[in-house]
Amino acid sequence: MVNGQGRLRPHWQTFMSTLGPLDAEQMAQRWEEARRLLHQNGVTYNIYGDPNGMERPWPLDMMPLLLPAHEWKAIESGLIQRASLLNAILTDLYGPQTLTRYGRLPPSVIHADPGFRRAVHGIRVPNDVHLHFYAVDLARAPDGRWWVLSDRTQAPSGSGYALENRAVIAKVLPDSFRHCQVERLTGFFDTFKETLLSIAPRNGGAGSGRAPRVVLLTPGPYNETYFEHVYLARYLGLTLVEGADLTVRDRTVYLKTLSGLEQVDVILRRLDADFADPLEMRADSSLGVAGLIEAVRAGNVVMANALGSGLMESMAMKSSLPTLCRHLLGEELRLPGVASWWCGNDAERAYVIDHLDGLVVKPAFPSLSFEPIFGAQLSAAERSVLVERIKRRPWYFVAQEQMALSTAPVWQDGRLQPRPLVLRVFLCATPSGGYAVMPGGLTRVSSESGRLVVSMQSGGGSKDTWILAPRRADVSSTQPRPALATEPTASGARPSANDLPSRVADGLYWLGRYAERAEGALRLLRATQSRLIDSNMPGATLQLRPLLDLLSSQSMIPAEMARVTESGANRGLREALHAAVTDPDHPNSLRSQVLRLHRTAYSVRDRLSMDMWRVVSAIDRQTQPPKGRMDAASLLLRLDDVMITLAAFSGLEQESMTRGAGWRFLDIGRRIERSLHMIALMRGVHVADLDREDEPVQAATLSVLLELGESVMTYRARHLTSVLRTPVLDLLLGEEANPRALAFQLAALDRHMRALPSQGVGTGTDPTGGALAIVAAARNSLERTDAMASGEALRTLLDTLAMSLPDVSNFLAHAYFSHAFARSA
Repeated sequence: MVNGQGRLRPHWQTFMSTLGPLDAEQMAQRWEEARRLLHQNGVTYNIYGDPNGMERPWPLDMMPLLLPAHEWKAIESGLIQRASLLNAILTDLYGPQTLTRYGRLPPSVIHADPGFRRAVHGIRVPNDVHLHFYAVDLARAPDGRWWVLSDRTQAPSGSGYALENRAVIAKVLPDSFRHCQVERLTGFFDTFKETLLSIAPRNGGAGSGRAPRVVLLTPGPYNETYFEHVYLARYLGLTLVEGADLTVRDRTVYLKTLSGLEQVDVILRRLDADFADPLEMRADSSLGVAGLIEAVRAGNVVMANALGSGLMESMAMKSSLPTLCRHLLGEELRLPGVASWWCGNDAERAYVIDHLDGLVVKPAFPSLSFEPIFGAQLSAAERSVLVERIKRRPWYFVAQEQMALSTAPVWQDGRLQPRPLVLRVFLCATPSGGYAVMPGGLTRVSSESGRLVVSMQSGGGSKDTWILAPRRADVSSTQPRPALATEPTASGARPSANDLPSRVADGLYWLGRYAERAEGALRLLRATQSRLIDSNMPGATLQLRPLLDLLSSQSMIPAEMARVTESGANRGLREALHAAVTDPDHPNSLRSQVLRLHRTAYSVRDRLSMDMWRVVSAIDRQTQPPKGRMDAASLLLRLDDVMITLAAFSGLEQESMTRGAGWRFLDIGRRIERSLHMIALMRGVHVADLDREDEPVQAATLSVLLELGESVMTYRARHLTSVLRTPVLDLLLGEEANPRALAFQLAALDRHMRALPSQGVGTGTDPTGGALAIVAAARNSLERTDAMASGEALRTLLDTLAMSLPDVSNFLAHAYFSHAFARSA
């Protein structure tokens, strides 16, 4: 930022001038706005075993890293050369292996590395491109020179976070972003999308008259960078899949969709090769796809990056790169790496042991995970232990020269402070050959000024990276062009709405169920709490009894609490209700229901709009356990707030989701859950036996049902008399115009299921038909004039529905989620 004389460097002057009008308070407001945006967008970085929770908020500093065009040009040239070199090495090592045969590279460097995948040796990749996406970690020395710290060739992460950083900083510092003429990122990702399309096998995609199907393979929601997987899939227009979504038939990879099996042409993997195929890699992996390597071997699917490309992350190979560059490319290596010594070589091991005080010892291979060891910080005893470890397994260790990192300014505690930085830059292969560099990157800074390790896991932060254009940059935003998933096929037709992966349909179905389940619990708790607070409410004492019966029947409070009738007099009841709202360990509490809702939404996040995800996050925040005990009034207000937010989720679901298969399954889940909840309410208050109770008890129970069914206003508008059994049951069970009534849910289920893809097997069995038959029988039973004429008839009706309707869910699961039935043509 400043030169040796303490003056601003030229490329920082424009930026700082745009900040000049902002005082410390305004800067703090901008910083708070950035944090709010990150929180609303749900930007997280998962940390395994973190006591504060796995999902850690993404740390972003408001001050970007600025690089002038001339400095970036030198970096760009060196990185393109390095990508070409590493790809050439991979082509040889997984092919003729001339480098090891003729002594250009020690065979032990390769064969000692668990990252060398013998299963893929000899497999030709399209255009000999192993690295389709590549990242490099760079460090800048105090003299301004850039050095390579490490290469990321397995499944490089960080580009999605770089995009999000750019989106946030461009919003909170719009004047600075505009005046500094920052290079945009969109063009780089457009190129990458074109590359993914271009490498599809000729027997699939455009060669078969259809658009290539490209998917992004993720390990799943518990991966540390799952947010990025979702973000990139949405940004690039790819289908986000897990291993269970794919299957291999006849050496061809297929995606399990609602309309059947759809061929996959290209897999952009964010899964390490070790887990890709349990048949030829790790047998204990449930993350990959059995038979995947055989499909790759047959040329029916292309992996990006190619399986085995993680070999180039080996630190043991770094010292050989200058020689290999001269041999393979006929050039000197333009961007130097930090001096490295692999202890598997006798001479290099001796040097490391003799000069340990000035070196940093690291794992030689990515599969060997331990923190860097700084020789200068070791005691004599610790040094002896390390030397013995090196001698015992020398091939496990690499030593590097300890490098002093240059710093970048971060905004902390209301002022600028220096922090060591590491810059990760991203490259992609181009359709015409060669590589393109993203004009920016993910800058990471250490958590403390004196900390030598820059790592997100150890509490480091991130920055946006601005490459200053020599001319006014293209003003296109970070928003991509229309996504691949919606582009026409070669024949001009658009992909079917039924191409939804079965796992995603299952997730959306349960999202609807959990949303409705949370709302049902919330209405019941709110109604009970309001009567405990206001004992003067008309009928409060009488209405409290059926409410407590319902809470007990749904295992939300202990059974003995259902007998309490004095409003607010029982301390144990208040504590039980508090737990039923806030206790995450209570299996049927509102908090537990919301946690299920949040987890399910997270697993299908790529299918939810940003607004829907923000609402889900808001529901999660509103139901988090309070630090202290909440009084009854505060608890009721909290419940009111959650109800409004749940209503917002329902509104977005109905008004913002495209009426495709995903929306249908979400709504099917909601309709099934609402049906079962209404039946449970009726049975829980023993509505079939109400004629045995006196009139005040009947009226209190029916009033509770109307409130929980959100039908009080409708009933009052239609009936000026007191609350009576027959019209209440008709409104809540048989009224198809009432969105809370059972008949409405059944009619909606019938419409949805008839719109789903046809299912069938060779024997003529149709699981969807089975579900439709159950719904039709339920609708017919409600239409019978004698169905609710007597208590016994009503009891039989409710018992029958309670037993049969869950089978609708079972039929749908067999038909669409498990692929237990073959798809009809």
